[in-house]
Amino acid sequence: MSRIITDEKISDFRDLINSNSGFIFHTYRNIDGKNYWNLICSCMDWITVSIRHLQSTPEFDKNIDVRVMQMFSLISSIDLVYEAITQLHRVFINSDSIPFTGEKEFFTDRIIDQDDNLYFKSIRASFGAHPVNLNHSSSKRFASWPFDSYMNSGDLTVHLYSNKVDEDDLVMNLNSTELKNFLIKRYNYLDVVSERITHLFEEFKNNLRKQPIEINSDTVKQLYILKSESERRLDNDYYRGEIDELIMIFEADVKNPELSILASKYKISLKALIEEIHSNLQNMNIVDLENDELLNPKSNLTSELSYELGKFYSWIYGDRYDPLINFYLERFNKATDFKFMFDIDDSDNLLLIKTKLMLLE
Repeated sequence: MSRIITDEKISDFRDLINSNSGFIFHTYRNIDGKNYWNLICSCMDWITVSIRHLQSTPEFDKNIDVRVMQMFSLISSIDLVYEAITQLHRVFINSDSIPFTGEKEFFTDRIIDQDDNLYFKSIRASFGAHPVNLNHSSSKRFASWPFDSYMNSGDLTVHLYSNKVDEDDLVMNLNSTELKNFLIKRYNYLDVVSERITHLFEEFKNNLRKQPIEINSDTVKQLYILKSESERRLDNDYYRGEIDELIMIFEADVKNPELSILASKYKISLKALIEEIHSNLQNMNIVDLENDELLNPKSNLTSELSYELGKFYSWIYGDRYDPLINFYLERFNKATDFKFMFDIDDSDNLLLIKTKLMLLE
């Protein structure tokens, strides 16, 4: 089986699902109160488990008992893939249909006139010790222990016993090649789902590109507009963090005259970053920001205070108290000859902009 099927397709599909700035998560985590994201993840997980299992299965054993259980494992794995593919179809393509309905492509010697989907389910029940309802009569059927097929087209055969007295057995043959072909067609349906996802993402972007993002001369108001737009335009963690940090900087109240001049110049330099964020959100081009370094200045102090800076940022962006925060601020003061006068009583916004100005030195 490993020679005809690999996990490359489901791995590529998973990459697609997790790409595009989390478009699928953003869109499907809550649709009319239903979390389809969890369903999508479950489907991907079980397809991966099943395909990797099939990749590692050995050749059929000579011992009939072992071979029967190997065949049951094959059928069960195919069933998991089939059910997961069906669910993905319903999520992304058509919630009211099942793919391949009506097709009769793979199974020969059918004992009942069913399409491939339904006949596969009959096979699964017949080779899995379940009661089988073939709509053949009012009776239920129960499978015998499978045995070597006496037909060239089959690998194993079962007799389906009736629960009615004097009703003849039905004979079902199992062909592993037909099962594998059934699996391959359904596994390849991931390509169809992938194309649909790509199309949905393009539609999503095109729709938002047509909706102009307001431009406001007040920088703080503009940043809050961008924050709101970013949330509805994929809510990217990176962009959210950049905008939140910019809001803190522009809302900082710098009263020291000397620092106020430095802060004003710094804020002016950040306008290029704000304009880039606006442009990227407007064009639904959620990529790394070229002007990102403006928000993350680096100097010799960056390496000298690397430990303290890491702890400081964790404290100021987090919600946990750090008992050593005074120590970090003292280190900042000593490294800059108290030029910026870091003080624990400063607001978070003021401490942040002072840190940025310190690193511009």
